[in-house]
Amino acid sequence: MKNIVRINIDDSMNDLELTIENRNVVNILNKNANKKGKNNIRHLYSWTKDNKIIKCYGWYDGNHDYVNKHELIPYGSSKFLEDDSSTILLYGDIYLLCYDNNNKILDFNVSDYANFYNEINEGFDDCDSDDDETDETDEEEYYDGKDNNEDEDTDYKPDEDEEEEHDFEIINTSDSEELEEDKTEY
Repeated sequence: MKNIVRINIDDSMNDLELTIENRNVVNILNKNANKKGKNNIRHLYSWTKDNKIIKCYGWYDGNHDYVNKHELIPYGSSKFLEDDSSTILLYGDIYLLCYDNNNKILDFNVSDYANFYNEINEGFDDCDSDDDETDETDEEEYYDGKDNNEDEDTDYKPDEDEEEEHDFEIINTSDSEELEEDKTEY
């Protein structure tokens, strides 16, 4: 029995303890899938970490209702997919298995994947963070409704006789001018 990770389409994860060997990986994963994509499950991506290879199995094509919401670790290598592993749209359940250098399946659980995920994504800021919202609210909190611009030129006195300058020309038209009817057939 080996422990592997299943990532469900709602981005939840669970550990599966399965009797699995290299010769029956695809069949076992297919049997344990809650949601599937189109065609057969395939080995999609691989990552190397500490003399171990983490392989991702899943579907790259499928029904829109079964899109997997999980964003994989970036920079996965694939033999046939050109899209980066963190941006590709996958379908159905995703499986992660860990192998040693002799291609033997090792135990791999959700906490192992979480540690690897955090290690790879370290230093990247989430674009959806609350920092932007905080900056806006800070500015609103300190605004007292008055324009307190210390750099304002206090000596400037606009002439009341000056006309306003515009970047456009105002044309006076009379109400009697009418547009011609467009008789073009479209």
